[in-house]
Amino acid sequence: MKFVDKSTVHELVRRAILHLAYELPQDISAGLCAMCGAESDPLAKSVLQQLGKNDEISRTEKLPICQDTGTVRVLLEIGKNVSVAGDVFDEVDAAVAEAYIKGKLRLSTVRDAILDRTNTGDNTPAFCEVRIIEELDVARLSIMIKGGGSDNASRVVMLVPGDGRDGIVREVVKCVHEKGSSACPPLVIGVGIGGTFDSVATMAQRALYRPIGQASDDGKIAELEQQILDEVNKSNVGPAGLGGSSTCMQVSVISEACHIAAMPLAIDMGCSATRRCTIDVPLCSVGTNCTVGFDEIEEALQAAFVRPNVANKQAADFVSEQISSHNIVNSSEEKLDSHIKLPVKHNDLAKLKAGDKVYLSGPIFTLRDAGHIRLLAEMKDGKLPYGLEGQTIYYAGPTPEKNGMPFGSIGPTTASRMDFAAPALYDGGVVATIGKGKRNKDVHDSCVKNGTVFFAAIGGSAAYLAKCVKSAEVIAYEDLGPEALRRCEVEDLPVYVAIDTKGNDIYERE
Repeated sequence: MKFVDKSTVHELVRRAILHLAYELPQDISAGLCAMCGAESDPLAKSVLQQLGKNDEISRTEKLPICQDTGTVRVLLEIGKNVSVAGDVFDEVDAAVAEAYIKGKLRLSTVRDAILDRTNTGDNTPAFCEVRIIEELDVARLSIMIKGGGSDNASRVVMLVPGDGRDGIVREVVKCVHEKGSSACPPLVIGVGIGGTFDSVATMAQRALYRPIGQASDDGKIAELEQQILDEVNKSNVGPAGLGGSSTCMQVSVISEACHIAAMPLAIDMGCSATRRCTIDVPLCSVGTNCTVGFDEIEEALQAAFVRPNVANKQAADFVSEQISSHNIVNSSEEKLDSHIKLPVKHNDLAKLKAGDKVYLSGPIFTLRDAGHIRLLAEMKDGKLPYGLEGQTIYYAGPTPEKNGMPFGSIGPTTASRMDFAAPALYDGGVVATIGKGKRNKDVHDSCVKNGTVFFAAIGGSAAYLAKCVKSAEVIAYEDLGPEALRRCEVEDLPVYVAIDTKGNDIYERE
């Protein structure tokens, strides 16, 4: 018998989180390279170039790839002859707390979904699973840090057998049409088919661990993966949801047995920074006082992270080919001459059209979910407090300051979550908002009524965008941490006009 040493798990999880927070998995980098080389739409290509530059900044300066450093998912797979201590996941939580606090990563976990939405203060608990596999003398630790935007875009649908293969394809494409722009495409999509209502989502999540470039070992499932991928990339959702053919890097499917009356389907959306790894865990022999040494832990991490190594030769060949064929980082980026000085006037906003790329300089205010609830409660007779009239609100929850910068990373969060508040704020005098993804009809109508706009920033480029922030101070709601109201000074912050003053919407395309 072999066993998993819990102190080894602690160290692997701690160090893996810090790798994943600052460096794209190399197969994801390769996927972005491939898409940038093949993309013909100029706007889509510029988005991919920005994502590539974000990867370079994150990796070289150790800044978080994304401001949403996610909740931590841990899957421990062990062979039938491998044992694991019952308290191993206590060590996982300890490792998560250490990595997030010392690494200055954003703390995004609340104590209870409905009863107590105060922040836990250390990003615990992690969400953990142990799975027994057929192999002997093996343990694998799969770790994912997943943000809210992509997770909120995921879904479980209870199909029936008569829906068949076409029904599966339709549901995935429908999900991408409805929610893909909020999940920071180009996407990685994990699909689970079968099992039960409670198990199919874990199948879809396991599928996300498969490297880009590696198809299913089952030829029929591989054909289904390719069919879904082709249909998704015909959707014209495109990078950041702004159009183009580069909507999805890979679709990975896992299919299992199920009830004769059922066909459960789970769609797990991974963003353009799908941050996950799988590590072979060094094992100890039962009956020994085993402590895995530093060298063994380092070797296990190197095997999981050092470029251009991946867990599968098929995927490794893909990575080597793409990284050598395309240089996404050094691709030239067209820089338009449209610069806006903030606070912006209504007559200047009226000149903008949906799809325009502009650079913003001046004051913006960051605010998101919990802060909007408080702000609405404080508005008296429709009047905005804190000098927000005539200002721009950026839907963002940044990471802590780092490397002498106000924030390590500050990217956009999903704008639709603020739809409940946006019309009242526009009516009160806010002239523009910044976020990502589609807005509802009330927001469109309010933009037309008030002569205001919604700007889209590129999700997945948070380190790149942080370079544009010159200063920041908390104005209100300091207890909300990343959701506090902050006043920031930005310089040449790149955004796209998503909804213009006439109600034209970049996300609403044929």
